[in-house]
Amino acid sequence: MFVDIFSHKMYYELYGAEHRNTLLYLHGGPGASCLDFVNQGKALGEKVRVISFDQLGVLRSDAIGEDEDYSMEYQVEMLEEMRKSFGIEKWSILGHSYGGMLAVLYTDMYPDSIQRIILECPSLWFEDSAKSVAEYVSGHIESLAHQEARELCEKIKAPDYHGGQEVPIDLMTLLGYVEDPKLRNYLHGISAEEYWRSMDTSGITDEMWAKGEGHLKKLLEAGPAQGDSSGKRVTMLDNFLPMLLKTNLPILLINGKYDPACTKYQTEYLTKNVRNLTRVVFENSGHFPRIEEPEKYTSTVFSFLEA
Repeated sequence: MFVDIFSHKMYYELYGAEHRNTLLYLHGGPGASCLDFVNQGKALGEKVRVISFDQLGVLRSDAIGEDEDYSMEYQVEMLEEMRKSFGIEKWSILGHSYGGMLAVLYTDMYPDSIQRIILECPSLWFEDSAKSVAEYVSGHIESLAHQEARELCEKIKAPDYHGGQEVPIDLMTLLGYVEDPKLRNYLHGISAEEYWRSMDTSGITDEMWAKGEGHLKKLLEAGPAQGDSSGKRVTMLDNFLPMLLKTNLPILLINGKYDPACTKYQTEYLTKNVRNLTRVVFENSGHFPRIEEPEKYTSTVFSFLEA
């Protein structure tokens, strides 16, 4: 299905339409799409209304215009407009990976629009996550005997590494050297083949997949908004952890025990400093608990939403 938001056609999926309470799913990437949330959408739709969608510039939603102004703040404004267009007074939000950053920013900008927050394997400080991922794949990189890959891995792992806009590019380049697809996708409890079988990619063209690169590029290039004298915008390179110190909303932190993106530093920061937070560790999961341990995931989300 499609909904028009700010003159853009946005692809969305709706599960459990008859239920009163609504859960909005925010996918990661940036640019990963909601393809791999379908099974959980159906399961969670037994008790709540679930809305998942492809962010602007991703797969089935409209592409971002070459000269179009785009930023994380604009993404949040689109979410708020979507809430209004569906006639929802308040909804709960579930952010996975980069979607966790988006959920935190939405909470900061529109706290009165949100009931509860679920963060699934969030990456809330990209530079910290990149260093952790480099450590995670370092053994594999060493085994390749590829000098450029080794040097890049060591570069990212270095304590004084502050790559700015180059961090996502460096990380994607490093992951491009990883030959094990299970390792490259941060999986633990399932194989890469099982992960891909969990979603239906029929009808998804190469052109649709290619949109993701432009989506990321736009987010990295986001400059000051027109008329904004501060010269500063929130970007995916910022540290989002402190934003959560301001909220009293109930928060569920879901993290896979073997997930390198949701780092030890970030989980410890959240559990020590954020009010009203519940943490559930999935012992046999990496970055995708909803796929690696689906039954536990569904019951955990229900328990939190019904509390």
